[in-house]
Amino acid sequence: MNNSLFEIVEHTNRSIFLTGKAGTGKTTFLNDFVKKTKKKHIVVAPTGIAAINAGGVTIHSMFGLPLRTFLPTTERIDQNLGNNIPDLMVHFKYRKDKLKLLREIEIIIIDEASMLRADVLDMMDFSLRHVRRNQQKFGGVQMLFIGDLYQLPPVVRDEHILGMYYPSPFFFHAKALEGSNFITLELTKVYRQTDEHFLEILNAIRDGITGDIDFETLNERYQPDFDPKDEAYVYLCSHNKMADDINQKKIKELGGRAHSYTADVKGDFKETQYPNDEVLELKIGAQIMFIRNDTSPDKKYFNGKLAQISYLDEDEISVILDGSEEEITLKAETWEQKKYSLDDEKNIKEEVLGSFKQFPIRLAWAVTIHKSQGLTFDRLIIDAGKSFASGQVYVALSRCRTLEGIVLKSKITPEVIFSDKRVSKFQDETHANSKIEEILNSEKYDYSIQKVIRRIDCVWFVSALESWMVMTRSSKSVDKDQSQKLYITLKSEIENLKLIFQKFERILLQKTQKFLKGEEEWQEVEVKAKGAVNFFFSHVNEKVFSPLKDFYSETKGIKGLKAFNEDFRVWLDDLEEYLKDLKDVHLLETPLFDKEKDAVISMSINKVPTHVLTYQLFQDGKTISEIARERGLVNSTIFGHLSKYAEQNLLDKSDLLRIYPKEKVNAFEKVFKQSPKENINDWKAALPADFDYGEIRLIWNYYLNLNK
Repeated sequence: MNNSLFEIVEHTNRSIFLTGKAGTGKTTFLNDFVKKTKKKHIVVAPTGIAAINAGGVTIHSMFGLPLRTFLPTTERIDQNLGNNIPDLMVHFKYRKDKLKLLREIEIIIIDEASMLRADVLDMMDFSLRHVRRNQQKFGGVQMLFIGDLYQLPPVVRDEHILGMYYPSPFFFHAKALEGSNFITLELTKVYRQTDEHFLEILNAIRDGITGDIDFETLNERYQPDFDPKDEAYVYLCSHNKMADDINQKKIKELGGRAHSYTADVKGDFKETQYPNDEVLELKIGAQIMFIRNDTSPDKKYFNGKLAQISYLDEDEISVILDGSEEEITLKAETWEQKKYSLDDEKNIKEEVLGSFKQFPIRLAWAVTIHKSQGLTFDRLIIDAGKSFASGQVYVALSRCRTLEGIVLKSKITPEVIFSDKRVSKFQDETHANSKIEEILNSEKYDYSIQKVIRRIDCVWFVSALESWMVMTRSSKSVDKDQSQKLYITLKSEIENLKLIFQKFERILLQKTQKFLKGEEEWQEVEVKAKGAVNFFFSHVNEKVFSPLKDFYSETKGIKGLKAFNEDFRVWLDDLEEYLKDLKDVHLLETPLFDKEKDAVISMSINKVPTHVLTYQLFQDGKTISEIARERGLVNSTIFGHLSKYAEQNLLDKSDLLRIYPKEKVNAFEKVFKQSPKENINDWKAALPADFDYGEIRLIWNYYLNLNK
């Protein structure tokens, strides 16, 4: 099952809810998947402690989400109640590095999904579609939810408000999942318990089927006056105060000297996310449990393992493990607060913002159900009274390896067994364990070709060009004539590329379908995909990216254009990322980009700066029009290149007279001597109408630098 599960997550784009009863290995799968996957991924969780334990970050910090309830409507909402869609969108003005990161992600893993609210998932969906310029669910990102809906539910401050738009607060009722091909896969082998009858009781409690619960056998564990004496038991409580009171009472009863161990907290690490007490108060003889697995090769303890303090001094703690005579000396462990970012190779890396270093133990005469999530115990004392919330009876009982290890302080009755039909209905409707191989075989190839199509998709160029043109029109200092000519040229090229992309997309999808029907060889799909990738790389590089880069080089550093160039640079960076992605794209395991073509393009474009090539041709005696024609550029771009040389005083009067008729030079010189202007628009107004902006900039630079 686990191998097939990895395959379906890795080789399809299906959004999946991975669930399973307590002790079936959900956390183990998560840890193994992030080590093996080739997909660019992040791990997030609904709460700070869950995020720290999963080695990820919180959903709210990752996406910059507001804390108030989100209501998926454009209607005006009282802001005391929550945010609507327009309120939400203002939160998505991310920094450049966050934008790049969110556009690179292929899969988002959400741990402890039972605590994820539907409205929070919808906010993630809006963020991803907006940032990735993709109106597919979650902007085309695959989602992997991990958790058990029969355990801890979402925390909702006002369920009435959420209920105005959502059937339940559970994540599966998010609008983003409506109409999707979302599936549930369930891990079924329980590793924590081996007693079949105990498992039957646990399953019946989990499903809320009171008629199937063997209450008689279960309540044989009822011992209201039980005293653990010499054996190590943990009292499982519903509230923090109950657990703290028991632990403090027990440690005071020990007598003797108390030792304090203060955590070493560095950098950004919020108190609400501390994985352990900042100050541990311990005495020799205290019962403790480990809150982390042993990371050493010895593996002597695990998360939830009990022990007794045997030695304490200022900086050392020794314990004797439960069920053993062996004494071990503990080392402090470090938990890290992380954020995700991209490295130079566009791989997602984890950056440590802060750390919390403390001994990986806590007092364990008592622990709350919430803090017991994911732990395994040999002996438990449970009081499943009225204070237990929905799902908590199952969570409490399933922490223990055996029924014989449980002592009940109050009887388990049908009144404390809860069944949420919404959960069972959702899982029944989406359950797909029997369909894993079928889904994998039918979607693996289509998924791979869709990845290629997403990489070559250039339709977004259209809106990017229009946004750029709006910027140029609103800027006072941009050469309007030059930018208009470039716009017209690019518009034609981009519209043509858009049509070619749409044709390629149809052909690639048709060929993939023919392959799946056995009517065509996969190699034919591969050949067409290679052709598409290499065509778009060369054409976008030569016809879109290079002309824009030339224009940018002319405007960079010009007074009054700083804000314009910052926005312009974003588009250039996006185009550069597009080209890099084409160089990296694979079809299954086959690289599609022709590296020899890359070498040719790199030599022709990057070896000599574009303005230097123009100057060389000018020195060879060619006219402005001849250079533009030979280089495939517009005249205004050539004027821009030569302006750089005029600014550096590398053009003389004879060069100027090769470029302009003598009458034009005299007309400019007259105004320059009598009434020089301070900006290019004033020059345009003062000169004859046949002067364009490119001509003005070049001759102005010449006269400004004539005597330097």
